[in-house]
Amino acid sequence: MERLGSRLGDGMKKYIFISMTIIGVLMIIFSSLGITQELNDADTVDAMLPPCTVEDGLPFVGEEEVTCYWGMSAEILEIPAEAIAANVDVEISWAKSGVWIGIAEASEASNCELKGDYYECQKDSVSMIVGGPSSNGEITWQPVPGEYRFVAGGDDSQTMQQFDVDWNYQASLKSTLAISFLVIGLIFAISGATLWYKMSKQ
Repeated sequence: MERLGSRLGDGMKKYIFISMTIIGVLMIIFSSLGITQELNDADTVDAMLPPCTVEDGLPFVGEEEVTCYWGMSAEILEIPAEAIAANVDVEISWAKSGVWIGIAEASEASNCELKGDYYECQKDSVSMIVGGPSSNGEITWQPVPGEYRFVAGGDDSQTMQQFDVDWNYQASLKSTLAISFLVIGLIFAISGATLWYKMSKQ
């Protein structure tokens, strides 16, 4: 009976050591891919500035008061929590002069009014994370997990103007995390293989 229990115990240890080796090898493969492989994508989208409003409806020529707004996307861009393990670089650019693009936290929509498929925002009512009136045709953004919206604005003369916005991103596993996985994987693989070899020799 004791011999049977000993054999069962040795069998369990053997499977544990094999599992350690397999897990270690998988971690090495995963970390190697994370270091050498990058995810990337690019596209061109349309952006449009919201219309300006004129006070009193029918003002006298030269005396009208024009109020222009910023436009905020109704769609939310969600960066998942898993993205914290990656290096993500987003580049956004546009060729049209007199306009700009910015990125704000999704909660900033509470300062704006929903107008169908976009939010209308008073000028300077939204806090930008990156970009905005000071941007000069392009912005670079390293996002962290959270929810965001795109904001568009421009000179008062640019009301109802539509323009192309180019964007692209590159994402890769953070090198420190990849190296940590690689080291842990090597420890698991070497330890599991060594212990398995020693047991098979007994």
